[in-house]
Amino acid sequence: MRWKRIGACLLAGMLLISAGEGWCQEPKSDTEALIQLLRQKGVISDKEAREFLQRSAEKPAMAPETRAGEPEALQEEVKRLREQLDRSSEEALQRQRLADRKVEDLQTKLSDVNNKVFKSDWAQRIRFGGDIRLRYQGDYFDNNNALILDPNDPSKLLNTQEDRERFRYRARLAVLASITDPNRTEAGRFEVGMRVSTGNEKDPVSTNDTLGDYFNKDGIVLDQAYLKYTYKPSDALVFDWIPQVALTGGRIPNPWFYTDLVWDHDLAFEGLAVSLQTDTREDARLKGFLTAGAFPLQEVEVSSRDKWLYGAQAGIEAKPVNDLSAKIGAAYYDYKNVVGKLNDPARPNEYDYTAPLFLQKGNTLFDIDPGTGIKPALASDYDLINVTAQLDYGRWHPIHVILTGDYVKNVGFEKSQVRSKTGSDDVEARTDGYSAGIQVGYPNIADFAEWNVLLVYKYLEADAVLDAFTDSDFHGGGTNAKGWALGGGFGLYHNVWLAVRWMTADEISGPPLSIDVLQVDVNARF
Repeated sequence: MRWKRIGACLLAGMLLISAGEGWCQEPKSDTEALIQLLRQKGVISDKEAREFLQRSAEKPAMAPETRAGEPEALQEEVKRLREQLDRSSEEALQRQRLADRKVEDLQTKLSDVNNKVFKSDWAQRIRFGGDIRLRYQGDYFDNNNALILDPNDPSKLLNTQEDRERFRYRARLAVLASITDPNRTEAGRFEVGMRVSTGNEKDPVSTNDTLGDYFNKDGIVLDQAYLKYTYKPSDALVFDWIPQVALTGGRIPNPWFYTDLVWDHDLAFEGLAVSLQTDTREDARLKGFLTAGAFPLQEVEVSSRDKWLYGAQAGIEAKPVNDLSAKIGAAYYDYKNVVGKLNDPARPNEYDYTAPLFLQKGNTLFDIDPGTGIKPALASDYDLINVTAQLDYGRWHPIHVILTGDYVKNVGFEKSQVRSKTGSDDVEARTDGYSAGIQVGYPNIADFAEWNVLLVYKYLEADAVLDAFTDSDFHGGGTNAKGWALGGGFGLYHNVWLAVRWMTADEISGPPLSIDVLQVDVNARF
């Protein structure tokens, strides 16, 4: 028995010495040897081992012959120690399980926080919006109107005598996404904009769809798709201004300060525009702005004479008092290579590309087809000087009185050039256009019972602007028209409103053409 204790002590001592713990004394009993072995195995801690040894030492020692004669007492001691060790192990296991659950809970909470932060960041970076418009439109023609060829298809006549009623709708969905971290804008901000809408790829000035095609499905087109970079310093610079520079490329919203005298409201530009604003603060009394752009109109594969539009506009905004603001802008728009070129009979289609891809009506045209067909093209060049002004008086805010004026002059018209192309000596320079209007009420209707009324007079000569891009509703679209537009709106609900407009217009020169248009719209936006 003694040799067994010595062997156990040596084994335990070797194990303990290898662990560097210093428990190398010969155990005085089997109990002490067992405790040392359990401690070395990691079943119990140093503290627990010392407590067990102290508890064992306090018990009265038994004579060797008594221990040998009473193995039951030793077994009871071992059993008691094992039960204590089992309880300690179970408690340690429970503590470990509790710690694991706490770690899992913390990981779950951290994941939830990360998801919320990600979703919040995503929501801050991306914005959705859109609108829908339901329209009744009546086109009413004078019985004495002349018959006119359709410029886009000279084999057909335009409807100039039969009244027409249509139900139409327009739907648009837009998304604007910020690429740059909103907390790091010192180097500028990047945005992506996209908008899809109803309409078609052949009419740049309308996104309407007309009901009544035997329930056939309607198409969706890409109306806008652009990338925009904006830089604005965080501190005021020269003259205590906080300027802003923006660069936009792709299929972009109209970059100009304008009215529908020159540009239809549904027209989107394709190309590149850069704009400068001298001050972005809302309370600034005086601001200046400058915009320039280059826009390809038609890329011609077989020629270097691609069609382009170049433009520049400068202006100021003034707010001398809180109730009064004014804005004026002067622009120059230069069209390149838009004049038609007569085909050679030996090469009858060589210059077909010089004909415009889209026309409304009004511009002076000539036939570039030397054969029996008709291929209309523009007889004049178009270089436009445009001045636009607006005065907003808000003494009775939110009711405002807004006065708008617009003037355009085509300085690119040359009589000699037009006469040579048309073969007519009866050519006059009809190159002026202007409009004047007043609106009273809420500038923008957003809630129930908000309202506004407007009255506009418009005068637009045949070659004052390119008829393809001007208003598509007044006088049925195009130029060579004068007349009035009377309208108003009323809020039906939050972001839902009714709008009514009556337009009456006559021709300025040429064959008689009188057209009245009634539009009744229900609009909703989100």
